[in-house]
Amino acid sequence: MKRVGFRQVSLAAIVIGCASGPAFAGGFYAPYQSATANATAIAGATAGTGDPSGLFFNPASNASLQGHQIYVDAKVFIPDLTLNAAAATTPNTTFNQPLPPNSVSDLAGEAFAPNVYASYSINERLKLGFAFYSPFAAKIDAEDPTWSGRYQLTKTDITTYSGTLSLAYQLTETLAVGGGVTVEYFDGKFERTEIGPGGFDYTGFLEGDDVEVGFSAGLIWKPHDGTTIGLAYRSQMDHDFNGSAGLRDVVAYGAQYDLTMPQIVSLGIRQKLHSGWTLLGEIEWQDFSTFTGFDIALAPPSPVSRDVRPQSWDDSWIFAIGAEYRPDEKNTWRFGIQYDTAVSDGGGNTLSPDADRIMVGLGYERQVSDRFKWSAFYAHVFYDDAAINVTPSATNTQGTLIGSMETDLDMFGVSGTFTW
Repeated sequence: MKRVGFRQVSLAAIVIGCASGPAFAGGFYAPYQSATANATAIAGATAGTGDPSGLFFNPASNASLQGHQIYVDAKVFIPDLTLNAAAATTPNTTFNQPLPPNSVSDLAGEAFAPNVYASYSINERLKLGFAFYSPFAAKIDAEDPTWSGRYQLTKTDITTYSGTLSLAYQLTETLAVGGGVTVEYFDGKFERTEIGPGGFDYTGFLEGDDVEVGFSAGLIWKPHDGTTIGLAYRSQMDHDFNGSAGLRDVVAYGAQYDLTMPQIVSLGIRQKLHSGWTLLGEIEWQDFSTFTGFDIALAPPSPVSRDVRPQSWDDSWIFAIGAEYRPDEKNTWRFGIQYDTAVSDGGGNTLSPDADRIMVGLGYERQVSDRFKWSAFYAHVFYDDAAINVTPSATNTQGTLIGSMETDLDMFGVSGTFTW
């Protein structure tokens, strides 16, 4: 099999999928990995969630947990995604013939996402943590063969599985530190329409997978009674994919391409007030400005058809505020609101429509016994309409697509925590 170099070819497809996939935050990162934290729109999550699911946000969060604990949740994501094409053309190879404007709806189907977290007490000060989650996942299918944007995107199927092993140590009564190692498997399959032999439409595809290792570190500080502050860092991950690309059922070539996941820093606070109330806050920074553009290649090597699209992305920020109300020892109510900034405004020659969004969440937790508690949550994400402005050039041969993306997302889930 011949080998073709595809520098960051997957990134364009992944960003098409993730930025178009409403289960995701700015860029292609999904922080919705805890039913407990989703109830507060992740406000205060870096300072701890009161169960092992806080390990996703901060590897030091289980230092204060009592005994051995296992947390399991199940979440359902129900997106509503529509892409509107106001103007579109065929690729440059056909002299950019105009296509009729239209829309395609129901692009993203419902998704089920479980998580498992565990905390094991080695002794009173040292805790072992384990986390299993899926931080990147999207399944988008533009089934309509007449959709005007088919030369930009028809299908995205992304699956990731991440496992983190961590240690947390209670240094003093007020300070705990933690660190972990993460192994991440990433699999991606992407399709769009390509004009192939004879001038006919074919299904162009790119698929590949990779395993990468990263790390996380964090601390939990309690400066005085009632105040908990958490600070955490998640490292950058550089995926080097191996797979294949070509025209489905016609020709396939070996492919190599790179994808870098951004480093992330988060700060959370939990402040007890009075009468059972706790105020929650969260700030998170995602280093997406290091991404400088797409270099898309999806053709046989003689010649290689390249689609180069420089990007100027901004760092993404999450700001969240929420509260917990615990009227007694058995019942806890949670709610929160989050503002998440876009990595780009969709302008220029981009295939990554993104927009600011607001998430609201609410939830309830019941302490059934000393050994078991359960919780449930509901959340909704309101997205601004995202602009799409793809124009042809000497390096972008895929034609024009000008329009917008409309997105809404509902999510709900339940969790159970077992202690012994």
